[in-house]
Amino acid sequence: MHKKNTNKVIKKILKKKKEYPILEIYISNYNKSNFYLSLVYNSIIDKFKVLYIPIDAVDTDRIEEYCCYQFINVKSVSYIINQIKTALPNYELSESRDKRNKDIDNFKIDINFYIEKKIYDFHMTRYLPKEWKFLFETITLIFEHVPNIMGELAMEILSVVMNANDLIEYQASLNCDLWENSLIEFFPILNDEKKLIEGTISFLEKVNGKYYAIIEKHLLIIEYNDSTKILNIFCDDKNLLYSSYTYQVLKAIKENLEKPFFKVKIIANEEKYNYLCLGVDKSKLKIIKNNKLATISLVNRDRKDIIILEDNGTWLQDELDKVMV
Repeated sequence: MHKKNTNKVIKKILKKKKEYPILEIYISNYNKSNFYLSLVYNSIIDKFKVLYIPIDAVDTDRIEEYCCYQFINVKSVSYIINQIKTALPNYELSESRDKRNKDIDNFKIDINFYIEKKIYDFHMTRYLPKEWKFLFETITLIFEHVPNIMGELAMEILSVVMNANDLIEYQASLNCDLWENSLIEFFPILNDEKKLIEGTISFLEKVNGKYYAIIEKHLLIIEYNDSTKILNIFCDDKNLLYSSYTYQVLKAIKENLEKPFFKVKIIANEEKYNYLCLGVDKSKLKIIKNNKLATISLVNRDRKDIIILEDNGTWLQDELDKVMV
């Protein structure tokens, strides 16, 4: 059923049951599935409930047959409302409530809050952004009152806030089988020999479920979901997104080629940070930080504050010893 029609039918059912939503969560195109969750107040029985509807199971207008309810206690509801009310003054502007990745057409999440006769709509792609941490416990409480099969989805949505994943603004999302498809159809530039440029892949490694690659000093991050056959791509130069460089990296991934990064731990102000490292450039250490190419100055830095976790023999250690006392 189309989302617009679904929303209309759900509103009609809630009105009929005299149930009023406090918040609604629409999840669209997650592994090609769609879900509706809401926290509602039933004025007839004076109780709060969490409503869950697996939209794709609905093939008729009789959505009521697919409604799954679970009561939620008043203390939890009060906690959610107070958390939201405290944070909402910071989100009066609509643009502050929109963190969608415009280049990705899947994993869409829309959250509506109905507070004091006003609607606050929040939009994001796949992950709860760290700056919206105030929604963490709200989402957790709602998902605790829906079927257990939704647990994996909840973990994925919350993974960035839990520091279990990095928020990457992917610029392309392709529906394809990475291992079986030729992928040439996605790269028309390959048909123009004048624009076909071979680059040197300096590094290529799968880290935390994503492929990180350096080709001709450019950073590419590739994520592939084998179950959904969705390929997400990020490049530090968006103009190179559908270039032969990207195709070359994808081809290398298909051929199981790997050129591991150096790995370092940096100690700064009693805190420790792990980085993928590209090596040493004069008096700077080249790293990937927050999914961007960056450097750390080695000037006036103590050698013991840089711990090599993975080296190519002793190459990185030798390079550091040359520029550090």
